[in-house]
Amino acid sequence: MEPSFRADADPKQVGNVVHAPCPRCGAQLKFSAGTQQLSCEYCQHAEPIDFTRNRLQENRLDFQLRGHELPHAPTAEKQVFSCHNCGAQTTVGDDTPTITCAFCGSKNVNPDAHKTRLIEPAGVMPFFVPRERVQQQFKAWVGSYWLAPSSLKSGAALDNLHGLYMPYWTFDAQATSEWAGDAGYYYYVTVEGRDAKGNRVTRQEQRTRWEHHRGTHQAFYDDLLIMASSKLSMAEHHVAQASRYELQAVVDYDPRLLLGWEAEVYSIDLAASAHKVESIIGQREEEACSEELGGDTQRGLQVDTVLTEQTFKHLLLPLWICTYQYRGKLYRFLVNGQTGEVAGERPVSWVKVALLVLLAVLLLAAFAYWQSQPTRH
Repeated sequence: MEPSFRADADPKQVGNVVHAPCPRCGAQLKFSAGTQQLSCEYCQHAEPIDFTRNRLQENRLDFQLRGHELPHAPTAEKQVFSCHNCGAQTTVGDDTPTITCAFCGSKNVNPDAHKTRLIEPAGVMPFFVPRERVQQQFKAWVGSYWLAPSSLKSGAALDNLHGLYMPYWTFDAQATSEWAGDAGYYYYVTVEGRDAKGNRVTRQEQRTRWEHHRGTHQAFYDDLLIMASSKLSMAEHHVAQASRYELQAVVDYDPRLLLGWEAEVYSIDLAASAHKVESIIGQREEEACSEELGGDTQRGLQVDTVLTEQTFKHLLLPLWICTYQYRGKLYRFLVNGQTGEVAGERPVSWVKVALLVLLAVLLLAAFAYWQSQPTRH
């Protein structure tokens, strides 16, 4: 059953920080991933939230960036904490006394938060996976990798587990591609010749019949998702695995959904992300045009793609991220905050790898020996 908002939660805006005091004890309410409500961790009081989808509008991508000028899109001021150790930026409340950086694990006391002008998120996907489930998944995940050291499950110490709203851009575009190229079709002819002893022989020779084709391909690309964080680039393949979101669960941006959580500021701007998505669309269009050209082989395919109706949205999507230690080394562990999909880095036991290689060599040697034995009738 979808929760509905009750006004007695009495959310208040104090400066740039949203407060939702508990009506029973006065403590700050936090958004609960388990109940999808605002809840008090002290007296267990809960207040429902009305999730709406009325303001998830697209913004036209028809702007020119000059200096620090922003495109025509809603903006809002946020309190931004910049980690002095690794440079990662996250939005925080100005009443937060200490922050642990989710990217490098450093402890920061009395951070120098500064105000910056940002494109306001159009939507947010609430956390659906609670902390307790992530902790259980971590225990199962570290013990499920056969090539990991046998002591990993008992020796890995989960630390600095953070639920972060990660910044993303989504892009829509209508692509129209004019293409032209040569499609090659194989056929075979019988060719006469002589073998090494001079005897006349025949063989089948492959040849190619080329046909020139041209055409037009059209496709609409909806909600292409581009992560706007550069801090996870070292584990980009893991992030991609843990970032398979079902965007129909995105709701209108409501700052109360961030209560008790952290949110990273985008570090890859809109212009750079727009160029990246244009490259992705261009590659997909080339593949689609190649399929339309057909043939057994191809040459000289030229594709000219024009994008129209380009729009974007800024979204915040949930991701659990932590670093864990094993024998003094840090590894990263990620969990999709919506689906619970797990990804990350695990140490490898080189003893097990060596045994696996040795086993493969022995099997190949045994197969070669069996093949070399004379056939007995």
